[in-house]
Amino acid sequence: MIKRQLLRKKQAIAAMTGILMLLLAASCLAQTPLEKDGAGNSDTCTNCNDDSSGLLITNDTDLSEFSIGPDLGAPELVSPWGIQNSGKLTYTWKGVSGSQTYCLVVKDSQDRVVIKECCSALSAKKKYSITPRKILPSGEYTWRISYRVRGHTLWSDQMEFTVCTSLPGRATLISPKDDIGSKNPTFRWYHINGATQYRLKVAKAASPDTPIFENTYDTEDVYSDIDQTCSVGPVLPQDLEEAVYYRWWIQTINCMGERPWSFFKDFRYMPVTPGKPTPISPSGLISTNTPAYFWTKASAATDYHLEVYIRNKSPADDFILVDEGWFDANKVTKGSRCSGSLGTLPDEDSVFFWRVQASNDAADGPWSVWKYFETVCAFKPGKDAKKSTDGRSSRKDAKKRG
Repeated sequence: MIKRQLLRKKQAIAAMTGILMLLLAASCLAQTPLEKDGAGNSDTCTNCNDDSSGLLITNDTDLSEFSIGPDLGAPELVSPWGIQNSGKLTYTWKGVSGSQTYCLVVKDSQDRVVIKECCSALSAKKKYSITPRKILPSGEYTWRISYRVRGHTLWSDQMEFTVCTSLPGRATLISPKDDIGSKNPTFRWYHINGATQYRLKVAKAASPDTPIFENTYDTEDVYSDIDQTCSVGPVLPQDLEEAVYYRWWIQTINCMGERPWSFFKDFRYMPVTPGKPTPISPSGLISTNTPAYFWTKASAATDYHLEVYIRNKSPADDFILVDEGWFDANKVTKGSRCSGSLGTLPDEDSVFFWRVQASNDAADGPWSVWKYFETVCAFKPGKDAKKSTDGRSSRKDAKKRG
């Protein structure tokens, strides 16, 4: 009787062991990414069967022998790197001991995540690979691997690569154009996806085949992700001649070659006094002590000077400068409006006045009229009738000064 019971127990244990081994094999063979970028289920984490002794790490696994620190190591990236002739890529790396999951993160040249896919870890120090279904367009990219150990997310080093499948598009120019007030203007154009370099050429309109300036720039040195434009302010080898028309072009470049030059824009330097801007906001009651300032664009402006004042109530009824700033017109102008920000306003007085002045290489323009605003913030006490009366009288004084 006892022998039969022992035999049944051994058979049950063997059966359970066989079931566990089948489940483990099925789990390994069915490895799929944990996170998708919108693609189908065909993307898999491959090479998961290289070592049958490598067990899938779970949250209950004892990782006490692994330290979270420099001794743990990091996944070693293998490929892709350098120039790639296809946008459909396989990302390969070497695993590390103790990792529970791996996540692939690919970013474009504007630091935006374009691919993110994850898979479960199987065995340490073996190669893993993911082939996303997403096809990347021409451009510059970076990728790295995140991995989790004992609830901590760590990162590998970063690897760079460039996808070159076609020539970049033709650039579209922004400024300078028409009459300008600077002898050394800033040249601005729209960024083109897939362009790794830009070449700027400047010449007199009367002799366009004889450039007075030509230079090539890497995209990362001239691109701004704030407004997705490129700009450069070179020191021209000679000052622009007054009232003489010049023209400029941009050529886009990548590993496939050079795109034809953009259409040109003409401009000329005219030593004229810039126009008078008009303040727009802040105005009246506002609920922040870090406002953004908006004003109208002034003709022939290359720079703007903005001042903010408070009223000194004693001993003399004067205005005190509390903040000021200078802004490059090319960087703060969008259409017919300009905007800029200064520091945090002082909280000892809630009544403020501000104005703005345009300037260029020829002269400073006239100051704008004053604009009144009043901060009503949660950290300031409520206003009483006397304070409101003082504010109205301050506005009248400011108008007289303007």
